[in-house]
Amino acid sequence: ATHHLALQVEVGMSDRVVSRCRELLGDASVVGAARADLSRNGDVVILVDGGAGGVAGAATALGADKHLLSKLKRIYATGGGPGLVADASVCGDTSDALDDALRATLASLVDAGVSGGDAKVRARCFPPRTQKVILDALHSALDSQTNARGGGWETCARMDDATHVLDIVAVRGRAHVTVWRTDPRLHGVDLLKLLIRSCEDARKERDGSGAICRAFHKIEEATRRAGVVVDPAWRCVDVGAAPGGWTQWLCDNGLDEKKGGRVYAVDSAELGDFKRRLPPNVTHLKMRGEDAVGVVQKDGPIDLLVCDANVSPEAAAGIVAGFIPALKTGSTLVLTFKDATKGFAEWRRQMEDAVSMLTGKGFEPPSVYHLFSNCSREKTLVAKFAGGLSDGGKNKDSTTKKADPIDPQKATRDADRARLLLARSLAVFATMPGEFAEAHIKARGFNPPPNGSVRLVRGRLLKILSDEVLSESSWHEA
Repeated sequence: ATHHLALQVEVGMSDRVVSRCRELLGDASVVGAARADLSRNGDVVILVDGGAGGVAGAATALGADKHLLSKLKRIYATGGGPGLVADASVCGDTSDALDDALRATLASLVDAGVSGGDAKVRARCFPPRTQKVILDALHSALDSQTNARGGGWETCARMDDATHVLDIVAVRGRAHVTVWRTDPRLHGVDLLKLLIRSCEDARKERDGSGAICRAFHKIEEATRRAGVVVDPAWRCVDVGAAPGGWTQWLCDNGLDEKKGGRVYAVDSAELGDFKRRLPPNVTHLKMRGEDAVGVVQKDGPIDLLVCDANVSPEAAAGIVAGFIPALKTGSTLVLTFKDATKGFAEWRRQMEDAVSMLTGKGFEPPSVYHLFSNCSREKTLVAKFAGGLSDGGKNKDSTTKKADPIDPQKATRDADRARLLLARSLAVFATMPGEFAEAHIKARGFNPPPNGSVRLVRGRLLKILSDEVLSESSWHEA
């Protein structure tokens, strides 16, 4: 499949990166992925198709989300376009065969990319194990060309010093080799370089934001994704506010005390360090959420209700529902669903029930995000309140929207796709070397069968993996 960029991320973040790429570039934008190794904390490379826009289109779309950029370890060019002067694939049935093929063809590809002139080449590789193979091949080629003509290209360690970049991404027996010029005057190259630089800038901005806690970035990302702009005059309630990350973000991003903007921070615990004192437009209510409803309601309707309390989805929805009498029509809810439950299946069930309950009480169908700032088992909901206070101060009748009818054709396609993916997975599993299977078994805290055949070891691993899936699936009944 055609692709233009390869995004290197941690395994635990890969599903969120894939989902976000599809949101920004379309459902067909992610065309493949591969892991560097089988470790739980390893890296994954995700192949992205920029469509008609190519590298420039993909770079422009991805660059719009700084939270996504902060999680990307490296971005490789893998497809054609202006400035991408050499683009080829090298194949090998095994890793050793692929390494040999790269050694044999790499120098000629680089020569074609730099057009035989003087150049400084920065080499970047995935997976990391190929780095030594690439550097050895390049250094050998450098020695040969120096003896032959006394000049030509050379390697360098920093992209800022390079005139060309050599990107090599090896995925399933195929190495995608791309040489591109770093000339910023070339359309596409300028955006690609900006995108690469923006990843580092996004990480520095996140680290230097002065946030009291990680939750600061969570509400920032949630409001950006949902298109929520905080009005300077909004009256906000932050339930479960301690240590104060969400309250801090609200004060730093739009609220103006002179225009009436303020935050009621509801939490019996102390708030964090707001430079020794709370901002004048923050009122800390040291009480439980349900006890604060009456206090908040006396001062007028609420424009924004946020809750990041460390409770189960069921409890969080119950706390939020208690504030409905104080909400204004069109007000916004930002709510975190945390895994404070007994297992993954229970967490999923409680999230679904919480969404149903909130829509039944007047909230519009929400957007639920797995943010880059969320934990692995944590999601954030954003919704508008449609059944709030009218001008006369009385609640409007809330209406529950009917669920969309199930499309039987789509359900059939989804089932067929699931069966196909399962068949492919089993086919790969059936050829797994015994050493790999034993390593997986030991990594999960179990002992491999003593003196067992490869088939027996694979069966033991399949049983362990099946048990893991059953324990985490929402349809599993204890």
